[in-house]
Amino acid sequence: MIKTIADFVSDNTEAGVGLALQDDKERYLFFLAGTRHSCPPGELFYAGIGGHREEGEDWLTCAYREANEEIGTDIEILSAPITWYIPQHDSIQQLEVIDQPRPLAFYEMIHPPGTPRADKPYCIVIFKARLCGLPKDLPQDELQGVIALTAEQVIRGPERKPALAQLIDEGASLVAGGETVNGHVRLYPIGTAMALAHVLRYATDSIHKVCGMEKPPATNA
Repeated sequence: MIKTIADFVSDNTEAGVGLALQDDKERYLFFLAGTRHSCPPGELFYAGIGGHREEGEDWLTCAYREANEEIGTDIEILSAPITWYIPQHDSIQQLEVIDQPRPLAFYEMIHPPGTPRADKPYCIVIFKARLCGLPKDLPQDELQGVIALTAEQVIRGPERKPALAQLIDEGASLVAGGETVNGHVRLYPIGTAMALAHVLRYATDSIHKVCGMEKPPATNA
């Protein structure tokens, strides 16, 4: 049976769109939690640009609207070669869908503590995208800044909580906002950022297996 991504979203589950958004240096862009979000002392989460899909809204319309509302600029949605399914309690796997542009991933998550819908299920449809202009007019209650991370930093995100200053020393940069964010604050991923870490790690591990290479050891942080 031919399926669309909507076939995998149950009627009673909240759903939204996230962006695997890249700049011209192939780094991935995420927002730093704004003032309305509750985070542990000395920590901030980072997540993908995107948000809840409104009633009657299709996935692409949601993606473009959220990008405009959150970072004030246009994006280009790109079709992914593979759509990955990332369930809460099982292994990552491929999905066969007919959606075009093809989504990069379908991620099942639980809203984290401190968010308005803590402990409730949430499904994110993630699209590859490219930035078409510089982020501007950031709504500070929603996001304090936009950070660009290397693919390696994205992959390692779930296993550590590095300080903002450390990430910048490693090749990340704040591309918008962030003036009020202390360099010592420790960052951790949620939502699209967490899903993308799984996808990139899985792809990297698969390449090493195919090529008969050992996975490079992780550096200490």
